[in-house]
This record gives sequence, C-alpha cells and structure tokens, in this order.
Amino acid sequence: MTFNGFKRKWVEAFTPWKREQKEAQYSSDFVSEPVKLSRTEQGFYLNPQNNHLDVYKKRAVLKVSTSVVSLKSYSGEKEIFQCSGTIIESVDSYSIILTSASLFRCSTSGNSIADNIRVIVYLFNGRSFDGQIESYDLHYNVAAVKIQSDTPLPIASLAHLSDSITIDPSQLQSTEENSFQLRPHSNSFDLVPGDIVIAVGRFYAKPYDITAAPGEFCIDHCDDDLECKELFKATCNIMRSGIGGPLINRYGEVIGICFYDPGSIAFLPINIASIWWEHYKKHRQSRRPWLGMEVTNLYAARLRILERIISKFPDVLKGVIVEEVLPGSSAESAGIKPNDVIIQFGGKRIQSFLELFENMWNNVGESVELVVIRASHDVPVHLSMVVEELATLGGMMTFKNSTS
Repeated sequence: MTFNGFKRKWVEAFTPWKREQKEAQYSSDFVSEPVKLSRTEQGFYLNPQNNHLDVYKKRAVLKVSTSVVSLKSYSGEKEIFQCSGTIIESVDSYSIILTSASLFRCSTSGNSIADNIRVIVYLFNGRSFDGQIESYDLHYNVAAVKIQSDTPLPIASLAHLSDSITIDPSQLQSTEENSFQLRPHSNSFDLVPGDIVIAVGRFYAKPYDITAAPGEFCIDHCDDDLECKELFKATCNIMRSGIGGPLINRYGEVIGICFYDPGSIAFLPINIASIWWEHYKKHRQSRRPWLGMEVTNLYAARLRILERIISKFPDVLKGVIVEEVLPGSSAESAGIKPNDVIIQFGGKRIQSFLELFENMWNNVGESVELVVIRASHDVPVHLSMVVEELATLGGMMTFKNSTS
C-alpha cells in the first residue's frame, strides 16, 4: 500500500465526523437496567434522519428543549398513555402544558375519557409534578394540563403560521438559498411545502432525553381515519412518546402539535390550538365552528383546476378552494359548490385556510357574506351563510362525523 493510500485509510478511520450505527437500546447512568425499545422506537433511533442532526437543527431544538416535557397518564394503577407536551404559560405558582388529548382517551372508546385519571409530568431535568386536567377537546385532540410550580418554568416561543402562497407564475425566479440561521421570536411564520420542520418530544424513561425528528411540510392528505380536517402533514417519523410534542420551524419556534400518522405525522397548527386555548380561558368552554364543507389552500388544488381559474381570474392568486360540500349543510344551503374559491368571508379578504378558520371562529352563530369565484362564471358570486357551531358535551363534539 502506498503512503498516500495508507494516509487516506487512516484519515477515514479516525475522522471525527464518522459515526457508526449502534444497537437500538436506551441506557444511561441514571438507569440501572437498559430500557428495551419496541420495534417502532428502534426504528426511530436507527433512522439516519433522526440520528444525525446538523448543527442548525440542533440549535433549533435546543431553543425549545427545556420547555418540552414528558407526560404519563394512569387510570387508577393502570397506565393509559405516554406522550410529550410543551409549556406555553408559566407564572409564579403554576404552568400550562399543551399536549394531546390522547393522554386521557379511554382505551375502549376513543370518544370519551378514562375514569379516575392521574397525570405525571417530567421536566427536562427529571423533576416530576402531578398534572391537573385544565381542558381538552377530542375533535382537535388537544389538551391543557396544569402543574403547580414554586418558580416560573421555561416557556416556548410560538409562531402562528401563515399558509398563504401565491400561484402567480410571474414570480418564478432563480434565487440562491438563504443560509440556515436562528432569528428572534416572531409572531408569524410563512410555511411553504418543502420547508424543514422538526417534531420534538421527550422520552418516557429516565433521564427523559429530548428527541428530534426532522422532516418537511407537505400538502398530502392526512390519514382518512383522522376525523379532524384541520390537520396539516409533515414527513417527520416519530414514536408514540413524541405524540403531543411541539412541531418547530428552523428557528426553534413552535408551529404545531404533533400527532401520529403512519410513516409521517399529522399536526394541528398552533394558530388553531392558541385560538382554542384563549377561547377556553375566556369562556370556560370549547368551540368548533362548522360550515359543512372540506376546503384547502388554492395552491394545493389540481393543476387542471388552477389553469381554469387563473385563465378566467388572473388577479386571484390566493384563496381557499372547496373540495367537498356536505349534503344538508349550511354550505349547501348557501349555494357553495365544489371547486368554488372563497376569496372573501365576512367582509375580509381570504388568502389561506387558516385565515378562513379564524374568521369562522370569530363569526359563530352569525350570518356571513362571502364571495367566491367559479371557472364557469365570468364574475365573482356573492353568497350568504350562517356559521354554525357543533355542540360539545364534556369536551366531546356531538356531531363527531361531520367535516370542517
């Protein structure tokens, strides 16, 4: 072997960047016996995407990590669920954790909560607290848990999503990709398909390590078994203990709550979770507006439909397109049809699904004027409809099979 060949092999053998895959087991100085991982958990730790984070993703995770907790729930002495959560509020005497309502669901009936529930919350440093159920909503699969603490705890930065994307072809241009770096907290974050997101959780056993699963935001539909149509999707690969944990953007800001979807995740945008929580604090009850139609952002529509719309209305480059109208619904009574594009609602310009949702929430029980465009019409169509609300009972929506 030549000297250069020997030198190359030596460098390859001792490079600080090379990491060998190790057998999937979980152990630490704090644990007397290694924790045996399930096949799903082994897959999580052996997934190269989860196992080798670059420095930018590590920075983003570290920004939120101390506000991410592990939760376990019990019905009597029987364990119900393990998941993660995020501290979103903290004062001198208590803190509020946002998590998944799966923490309380009855194993025999997913539309009710278990009896005699006890919750234990574990912080990043291993401290444990008894958790108290503050509120929950089984449709959005979201819950708020309160813990008593003698000092304020670290809280996460939340960034409401802006899911408004133009379909204007004139904006096509070649640009250099911006460097990946952290930024100060902001109130809004533009989310575009292909953007990097990270599902963060906390492991359920000592020393309650942080977990991170990077992926991309995508416009695919979530699993049809998920009744909540307000969910978005990302390609992150998590394990069960990551359910309820935060989905963060590349700046370490919380943009959603993670739920499991086979091979990926579904997530509830933090906009919706925040509206739900603020409404509950003010009125001590949940709310779910209902129009009886399924909608999505205009940019997610099929190409053939977009071509017809943009050729007829070249100035309409953002909006919400109707995918399905439920028979007998308020939407049907108003005359809304599939492939209609909603561009105004309650006198306000609508550019995205989340804007429409917020306007629906604020107009429950009221008759609202809306404007839609149709490829079969030369001018916008003006309609009027009532924003209905599904009644709740003990946190459960009574019309569980209805669409958004």
